[in-house]
Amino acid sequence: MPDALRSSVPVSLAILGSRVLGLAREVVFAALFGAGAIADAYQVAFRIPNLLRDLFAEGALSSAFVPTFTAALQQDGRERAHVLADLVSALLLLVTGAITLAALVFAEPIVIAMTRSFAGDAAKLALAVELTRTMLPILVLVSLAAVWAGMLNAQRRFVVPALAPAWFNLVSITGGVVIFAAGLAPRAAIVAWSAATTIAGAVQAGVQLRALWRDGYRPRLRLRGAWQDPGVRRIAALIAPAVIGIAAVNLNVFINTGFAAALGDGPVAQLSYAFRLFFLPLGVFGVAIATVTTTSVSEQAAKGDRAALAQRSADGVWAAAMLTSASAVGLFVLAEPIVRLVFRWGATTTADAAAIAAVLQAYVLGLLPYALVKVHAPAFYGVDRPRIPMVASLCGVAANLAFNAATYRQLGAPGIALGTTIGAVVNVAVLRLAYGRAIAPLPTEHRTRRIAALLLANLVLAAIAWASWRGGAWLGGGEGLRGRAIDLLSLVLAAALGLLAFTAVLAALDFPGAQKLRAMPWRMWARLRRRG
Repeated sequence: MPDALRSSVPVSLAILGSRVLGLAREVVFAALFGAGAIADAYQVAFRIPNLLRDLFAEGALSSAFVPTFTAALQQDGRERAHVLADLVSALLLLVTGAITLAALVFAEPIVIAMTRSFAGDAAKLALAVELTRTMLPILVLVSLAAVWAGMLNAQRRFVVPALAPAWFNLVSITGGVVIFAAGLAPRAAIVAWSAATTIAGAVQAGVQLRALWRDGYRPRLRLRGAWQDPGVRRIAALIAPAVIGIAAVNLNVFINTGFAAALGDGPVAQLSYAFRLFFLPLGVFGVAIATVTTTSVSEQAAKGDRAALAQRSADGVWAAAMLTSASAVGLFVLAEPIVRLVFRWGATTTADAAAIAAVLQAYVLGLLPYALVKVHAPAFYGVDRPRIPMVASLCGVAANLAFNAATYRQLGAPGIALGTTIGAVVNVAVLRLAYGRAIAPLPTEHRTRRIAALLLANLVLAAIAWASWRGGAWLGGGEGLRGRAIDLLSLVLAAALGLLAFTAVLAALDFPGAQKLRAMPWRMWARLRRRG
């Protein structure tokens, strides 16, 4: 597990920078547009190309492309691997281009189906359709970016793809600053923001191509012989179940957005803002560890070493459990001051912030299960067993939708987030049950002792976080600059003391990787001092 932790540290830092900028992007957006009708229309419009991106690009493609590209590199060499990437890129451009054109034509019925016509709000519906058409080209751009990111990850160049979203967020934030300075009316401002979002997608793709170009890769559009190519055929065989599984997840998001839209103005935006905070630790720790694990298990799968593959997965599981469980506890206890500090600006009201905090608490209950799904699933693609993640995904979606359909009116937006958590738990349970039979038994040495160590460390962390929050409230944390300053200081204190106590407990109980995690801040500080 220390190897998984060590390899993921640079990726985690890169993703942290990207996610912090993503959070800043959401703060700028919330300050400009609040959590009302205009924000809801944008979130729905942005979700449509995002759903298509997950379906045809980043999610499904990455699962199938990285193991195949890694095998081509190891077995056939760099030139053959580049040809495979060109063939996949050309086919992806063909497919996503056709989908984008169709979605441009049918944008209105898609938005109607997704939002149930916003309960009859014609102006909100028309705005969402206009913004959807503005942002649909993102699908083509991020599809190419997904191929290029997969090429970099397969060559263990994790940092550039992890930083690419930072450029997306920087361009978006710049657009927001320009919009604010120009003093645009709300409708013109949200259209301009959507245009900036599309430009940001082009920049994100270009950054990754630049890194590959410097390594000697020259992209070419190749279609001749694509369907006869064994690598393309393997990707097609792997990607079909992944598309079905992700399509089910997207259907889940699609229907959940309808549930939220039916609750009136606000819930769609509340879910989006809370998910941004939820995704910060998931991206920094869960996605970083999953990215490193994907490459490691792909390499072991190419060698045919199932036992080593299972060991790599187990390393990733314990690293993800250590990092994401602590994040979940901290976010749950400190949800209120965090949301107030981050989003309570401009058009976002105190009531909006309280609603977002409640949604965040429901989301973070699923932080560890989500991370474990991302760690377990790549192993099945590495050994050409993609149907198992597909079935696991379908089971999770079914549980999510059943819960939300029964409770969304009673529980509101927090209930919709809780349904997402329930779906993640079901998903990882199916993957875990199938792992030993389909791949190899996961190592179980010291499992009980490690789980007990995590529980104790997180209880200590929760107590420190709660004491910090209550102390900040007693000192006057909340509204105004003084209240914000108190909130910030109490959060910094909670993070510092919580991390020290959490790692100290785990190190004392000999949890793998705890000593490295404990020493990491001091090593980073020493490195910064040397560079200074």
